[in-house]
Amino acid sequence: MRRETALLALLIGAAGHAAAQNPGLAVVLQSRTPEVRTTALLADGKYTAVMRSGLPLRLHYRLELWRVRASWFDKYIRDVQWDVVARHDPLTDEFILIGWDGRVTRYASDDEIARALGIPYRIPLEPSGSGRFYFACRLEVTTLNETDLAELERWLRGEGEGAVSGGGGVGSALGRGLQRVLVQIAGLPRLSLEARSPTFRQ
Repeated sequence: MRRETALLALLIGAAGHAAAQNPGLAVVLQSRTPEVRTTALLADGKYTAVMRSGLPLRLHYRLELWRVRASWFDKYIRDVQWDVVARHDPLTDEFILIGWDGRVTRYASDDEIARALGIPYRIPLEPSGSGRFYFACRLEVTTLNETDLAELERWLRGEGEGAVSGGGGVGSALGRGLQRVLVQIAGLPRLSLEARSPTFRQ
């Protein structure tokens, strides 16, 4: 009986640990300013293996501000979008993170880049006027193709748009369309996460 109880406890603990390792996205309010947080993006090792195989990761964030309307659909106000790119350098065996502002940071291990990807973003997207509002965020994690990489290199040299804009980021529309097809054909991992903040009154 004690053996079965111990086995059951072990299974429950393993299930809880597995659930805790699922990638997550959250939007937390800090004095009405949204803070976007991700958790366990690299926990299952799939994306780490993809980076070590030579394919960079593109994390595309879209944070939207919405006004609550009682009599009709909620009203979209505006959004902020930004990209983060993570890749592996086989020569130094380091991971490289290119932030939304173009800052390049190197990390020596899987754990270090995983922690860096979990650092929250505090976004200055505040409503004007009175009413009830909330923030909705979507995160798309995909691999970059050659078109996207070339555009990223041009932008890092100062020849293109910044990664933070209202209309797009790293990669053209055509490049992203081809990328989606290649991801589906090759079976490469792709992740979409969504989150919503609590409603607040302005």
